[in-house]
Amino acid sequence: MIKEIYPLTIIADRYNGTYSGGKYTAWNLAHYDIPEDIDNDDENCAWFWADNKIPVGKGNTPQEAIKDLEELLKGE
Repeated sequence: MIKEIYPLTIIADRYNGTYSGGKYTAWNLAHYDIPEDIDNDDENCAWFWADNKIPVGKGNTPQEAIKDLEELLKGE
């Protein structure tokens, strides 16, 4: 069981989940390590999310995104 995710960065998705699949994303990364393409122009953002291999929690609320990330990290 994961008791704490650190580092943890939660971001309100620029495109409201259109490319990422969630209004909020939760990352097991420091904010400066998150790829810039997540909120770049439409084309780069779409390409990033289509090819992303980094575990990212997604949800309609920050809490849902964290819970999703916890589940993803359990499977690693």
